Amino acid sequence: MQIRNLKRPRWRLNSSDILPISVAGLAIALIILSSATIWLAVSFSKLANQKPPTLVQQVDGKAFTVRPETVLYREPEVIRRTISDWAVMTLTWGKPPGAANTTIDEGKPINSKRDRIPTSSWEASFLLAPDFRDIFLQQLATDIVPQSVFAGQSAAVLVPQNFSVPEIAGQGRWKLKMIATRIVFDDATPAGRSIPFNRIFFVRAIPPPQNPLPQTVNDYQRIVYSLLERGIQIEEIRPLEREEKR
Repeated sequence: MQIRNLKRPRWRLNSSDILPISVAGLAIALIILSSATIWLAVSFSKLANQKPPTLVQQVDGKAFTVRPETVLYREPEVIRRTISDWAVMTLTWGKPPGAANTTIDEGKPINSKRDRIPTSSWEASFLLAPDFRDIFLQQLATDIVPQSVFAGQSAAVLVPQNFSVPEIAGQGRWKLKMIATRIVFDDATPAGRSIPFNRIFFVRAIPPPQNPLPQTVNDYQRIVYSLLERGIQIEEIRPLEREEKR
């Protein structure tokens, strides 16, 4: 039996194949180059359109840089701190036992019936939306503040305990929960009695004041101005139900 030596024919590059292969290679190279050029162009465009940090200088000479944000943006910590400061200012009044001798606050009348609220509560109320302020002050005078505080016979301290993370409730609007305790001191309970004060706050972004604070202002006005500088206004306050605390 005779065995034949079978060999596969070798492929050889003919001169006629060089041109198509060169054209195909050139086309692939152009595609890669075009893709790289487009990617670089997009990257440079994003970099060119990126807003640089802004330098802000106050009238007292202090300067700092800020990152660009929309006019309706507020830091979550600023919202929490504003609500905490406002609540303490509104619901802390009178002279607790053991406190140094202080002048008795005569309060501020809020209606023709001469219902009164503490001065600090009245000044803090300017952080409330106008259509909500009157309703809140009336409720504060009739349901929360005892008239004995204006005779130096009672006092109260608010102790904030926990705040939720502000949740977006619309464009430039947020809501957050506050868990707090009011400690009330009077002749019947000189050691103080604890009253839960748990609320949901609905707030919105507002333009901060543009004019600098005059020098001839009292401490309360300075506090209120510092609150308004944060650009936040309280629209509504609701009781926090038990199931909502979770």
